[in-house]
Amino acid sequence: MAGAAHAAAPACAERLLPPSPGAATGQRAITARNLIELRDFGKLSDHSRSHSFRLSPDGKFAALILRRADTGSNSYCFGVMLVPLDGRSRPRLLDSGGEFIATMTDPYGASGVPSGLPMTDAPVWSADSRSLAYLRRDRGRTRIWRVDLAGGPARPVARPASEPQDLAWSIDGRHLLFTTRPGYGAGLAEIERESRSGFLYDTRFWALAFARPTPRLPIPFETNALDLATGRVRIVTAGEADAMKGARAQGAAGAPLRARSASGTTAWAEPDPARPRGAARLLLARGGRSIRCKAPMCTGPIGGLWWLDDTTLLILRAGNAENGGRSALYRWRMEGDAEPRKVLETDDWLAHCALAGDTLICARETATSPRTLVRIDPATGHSVTLFDPNPETASWRFGKHARLVWSDRDGVRSYGDLMLPPDHKPGARHPLIIVQYLSRGFQRGGLGDEYPIQLLAARGYAVLNFHAPQESDEAAAAPDAIAAQRIKVQDWSGRRRILTALEAGVDTAIALGVVDPGRIGITGLSDGASTVQFALNNSDRFKAAIVSSCCDEPSAVFSVGPAYGGVVAQVGYPPAGEDGRAFWRAQSLAMNAHRIRVPLLMHLADAEFRMAQETFSALRAHDAPVEMYVFEDEWHTKQHPAHRLAIYERNLAWFDFWLRGVKTSDPSRGAEIARWTAMRSVNDARR
Repeated sequence: MAGAAHAAAPACAERLLPPSPGAATGQRAITARNLIELRDFGKLSDHSRSHSFRLSPDGKFAALILRRADTGSNSYCFGVMLVPLDGRSRPRLLDSGGEFIATMTDPYGASGVPSGLPMTDAPVWSADSRSLAYLRRDRGRTRIWRVDLAGGPARPVARPASEPQDLAWSIDGRHLLFTTRPGYGAGLAEIERESRSGFLYDTRFWALAFARPTPRLPIPFETNALDLATGRVRIVTAGEADAMKGARAQGAAGAPLRARSASGTTAWAEPDPARPRGAARLLLARGGRSIRCKAPMCTGPIGGLWWLDDTTLLILRAGNAENGGRSALYRWRMEGDAEPRKVLETDDWLAHCALAGDTLICARETATSPRTLVRIDPATGHSVTLFDPNPETASWRFGKHARLVWSDRDGVRSYGDLMLPPDHKPGARHPLIIVQYLSRGFQRGGLGDEYPIQLLAARGYAVLNFHAPQESDEAAAAPDAIAAQRIKVQDWSGRRRILTALEAGVDTAIALGVVDPGRIGITGLSDGASTVQFALNNSDRFKAAIVSSCCDEPSAVFSVGPAYGGVVAQVGYPPAGEDGRAFWRAQSLAMNAHRIRVPLLMHLADAEFRMAQETFSALRAHDAPVEMYVFEDEWHTKQHPAHRLAIYERNLAWFDFWLRGVKTSDPSRGAEIARWTAMRSVNDARR
């Protein structure tokens, strides 16, 4: 399986090009392959400041990297798509091919650990809007490629010695700027030399995935300038790079969002100094003085800022748990309006927006529509679709959707997206599946895309995609992540806060009369998996569970690696070798294995399953109904299309068996059903 997801699928261009709108008619049932093989652009975890597309300097086009999974070949198609913004011309595929480029992370002192997510930054434009540059990987090496809009084939222009990223074009069009991390390669060479005498086990180890150290941090990035005429590459300083790009400072130093008008008025969003991890606040600098916007909407999740002219500011307020996940666009005329005026409010997810002339171009998703590229009129909020990568979904038979918003007994606000079966009738009560812990836009598979919401709904389930609440005020006021986490693990207050909010959401769904309260399943990845653990230990509402990562247990302090153990000790976990039973009793499944009777299925990456061995062994020793699958060549988010298909299908079969008493007729699942039947017999005998 290793490397299978990196091979280019046959007929890639044909698979990437969307069919003509209206080609499919009638209502069609959705399949697992339908969901997995949707055409996507941008990252699954996009936020409003990421570049899922880029606009040409002349304001005529958007460019993006389109990708599509192929379950049959266990591969992906990638292509450079050009989208005209006039709303009349058809999009063009300028290049297709290449392999999966993994997003790399540096967790807890280790370096170069893949996340499983694709690195799909949009192409960058030359200043004359005639050419695009982008990253493409072939035969295991990433190169910088260029394609001209006038025609001609795409071609590679450089293959740096180390992985390039963060592409930018010089203002004169003569250079391409990019960053590399050459020290990483040198670090790998040093580790290879060290292998001859044995590795010192220290903070370089990410023992969860590797039996050797990773290059020692910090590993600085270098900025390079590629001369397009000669092909020569030289290292440049950050100042030189800014000058070559024509960049200018905008807003306050370090402000995450900022915009500057032609006359120099600056708007930016920054955290309140008293609550550095809390909501941002909007400030302006004009005529030598700083102004704070005092309207309620100016304190919250600011997702974007743009000047329409010298006196008119556009403000995108992003959705979060406090505002029910609703995005809103405001228009503020400094000369006439006392405060910003709302022109659009929606449950839709505006994943990324950019200004083109006097209109906004946005990547937009609805609960029953995958990501599209749209044009939004800032005066009226009216939206027009410019590019729909998946027009065939118009004929799909989606579930019935509702956005639920609630407060728990402590006044903590959360929301969730409830999907009911397409044929739901008034008075019908369905088994409920909880998906977590971010719910935005298209209801596909939840965070990590392992729980097929539409397929579950079609199978007769109600599905609540739960969006976890904001941090407590005390945690938001903490100076850094370590201090905030120290607050959350005291009596597991952070985990209790999430579970209390989640159960309030379950109660909200039950109150609608559409849920069978005796048949509720729960799922989760990452922080969501930790919530599953806590829920199974501290609630009796859930009758079946599935996790995509696992588990937060006493053994993690030493099994993940020394650096991880050091960090969790800082936040309050008992160090290895100490008796931590009092601390762990509320969270550890292993410590509570003697009383856990909820069937638990684990779908784990081979880079993470060791963290679950204590849990699995303890549950199995106490005859708890547990099953664990390990997927080769996977990371925190699973990337292989064939694996995602297998996970979708087994998740459906698991919940059918445990919540509906239905045994699949698929003969390939016969051994699974036999094991699960034996588990149920033992479980029933022990209740």
